[in-house]
Amino acid sequence: MITRTRTTSTLFAAAIKATALCWAVLCSSSSHDSHSMAFVQSFSPTPLANGAEPRGTTIASSNSGLSSKTALSMAGGVRRRGLEQRREGATPTEGGMTLYLKAAEDGTSVGDCPFAHYIRMILEEKNLPYTVQPCASNDDKPGWLLEYYEGKMPCLRHKKEAYVESNVIAAYLDYFFPSGESDADHKAALKDAEDAMDGFFPAVAGYLKDKESDAEAELSCEPLAALREKLGALEEHLGNAGGEDCNLDGTSTSFGILDCRLVPQLYHLKVGIDTFKEHGKPDLESEFPTVHAYLSRSMTRESFVNTMYPPETIEWGWTNARQ
Repeated sequence: MITRTRTTSTLFAAAIKATALCWAVLCSSSSHDSHSMAFVQSFSPTPLANGAEPRGTTIASSNSGLSSKTALSMAGGVRRRGLEQRREGATPTEGGMTLYLKAAEDGTSVGDCPFAHYIRMILEEKNLPYTVQPCASNDDKPGWLLEYYEGKMPCLRHKKEAYVESNVIAAYLDYFFPSGESDADHKAALKDAEDAMDGFFPAVAGYLKDKESDAEAELSCEPLAALREKLGALEEHLGNAGGEDCNLDGTSTSFGILDCRLVPQLYHLKVGIDTFKEHGKPDLESEFPTVHAYLSRSMTRESFVNTMYPPETIEWGWTNARQ
């Protein structure tokens, strides 16, 4: 019987609280201010009784505004105290991971959620063993997921603990199973990448959901203009970071958390453009060649190949979203 109760979640919560507080101070003059404080107030571990189902943490909002890069980079002061070196007791160990996620149209295979895809790519990049549990409805979800998390997915259960909200899950994985570079130049490059990614997926969703732009010949429709602006920011960042052969951090060797987040979103955009749009659509290859090269190269990575779902699944998902 597992006797560990609140130690791990308390340590992780303390680290993330400290991270969020630092982030809130640093961003006190920005528009993220309310999100950072909401994250600090909402992140609270729930103790586990022996043999209890996982309760992990309670997240008040699924859109906390705290990105994985922010949480991971600023937790370094705690990590250096040796938590990541402990393989027993309070520190989680590999194994026993199950990711609950959206099911596809057939109700049993993996669905089109880019946020679950993001977490799966992280797990693959870190070589962490895990299983997936697609859920088509609340009937497929375990009682603890419905009772403590309102059924929100993706949800990562790690032995007797569980976490929801993709950026929180990513921070948890990178905190206890760290990898990659962490020098000042690398952190600065990731900060620039995160700025370039800000608002990208809302722009993708707004464009793909907009039926008026499906056959729109004009290039000035608002959702398309917003998407072009965000693609332009990514194109500029990748160009400044090193060009077509580089990842978001400016290297060709380090494929990190932000890459795992961005690539599924670009995959959705590519399929969505081909499926739903006719005139005036952005041509990634000719208009944003660095972004196109980055996506094409990233889609050949083992972590993407092992976790991708077919374009038909994306078409099904966005068809439902557009209704």
